[in-house]
Amino acid sequence: MNIFEYKKEIEKRFLTHNIDKNEVNILFCEALNIDYTKLLTIKDISSKQKKQIEMAVKKRIKGKPIQKIFKRAYFFGYEFYVNKNVLCPRPETELLVEECLKFAKQQSRILDLCTGSGAIAISVQKNSGANCFASDISTKALYVARKNAKALGAKVRFLKSDMFENIKSKFDIIVSNPPYIPSKDIEGLDKEVKNYDPKISLDGGDDGLDFYRLIAQNAKQHLNKNGKVLLEVGKGQANKVKKMLEKNGFVCYIKKDYNNIDRIVVGELYD
Repeated sequence: MNIFEYKKEIEKRFLTHNIDKNEVNILFCEALNIDYTKLLTIKDISSKQKKQIEMAVKKRIKGKPIQKIFKRAYFFGYEFYVNKNVLCPRPETELLVEECLKFAKQQSRILDLCTGSGAIAISVQKNSGANCFASDISTKALYVARKNAKALGAKVRFLKSDMFENIKSKFDIIVSNPPYIPSKDIEGLDKEVKNYDPKISLDGGDDGLDFYRLIAQNAKQHLNKNGKVLLEVGKGQANKVKKMLEKNGFVCYIKKDYNNIDRIVVGELYD
């Protein structure tokens, strides 16, 4: 079958379901396991290849994100395994990793709270050689994170913990991208998120700030001298989180994301 004609057909179907037609090329590349440059050279596809693509198209039209269809997502130059038990790492979170790497040294002890797929801890460890630890309340998420660490050769130690509950030691850096969606807003989220992401990874309590309160109140006792906290936040939350950290002895600054939204809050202890 002519691939150009088939792609045009899929684009029309996507537009009918309010899906960005630019996703068609991504889906084809993932289904055929090739890069975009190779896709441009293909003129025809076999009936077997069409069947693979069609299965993915039907899932995407139902709302399932491409990353979850193929169980892989790309973050900080690495390929991560993802499934229904973890969020797909987002481009904005790469800024959190970049900021963390400004402080991370080979001898640093770093804790990634609410690790999910392990993307933050793994990316930081691979690029700094630091002693990285990662925790999550979800056993299923930790399975995914360990799988990714093994596949990528990252030396990260994982532990099951409800925030700081099982954290006994101290660190130089605590980094986290915790759940930050207000409970009442979850039902109104896009179906890609609402139906295919674990609620436990989204729900930040009544105002979306429950986890930031816990971190602000408890981080200091788990940090070494001159320790740092780096947090990703939701739109409109940065100043509130900054004030929470300042109230608990941190000196803070805020970093914007690619869309000029306040996205990263960094708190530093000065003794």
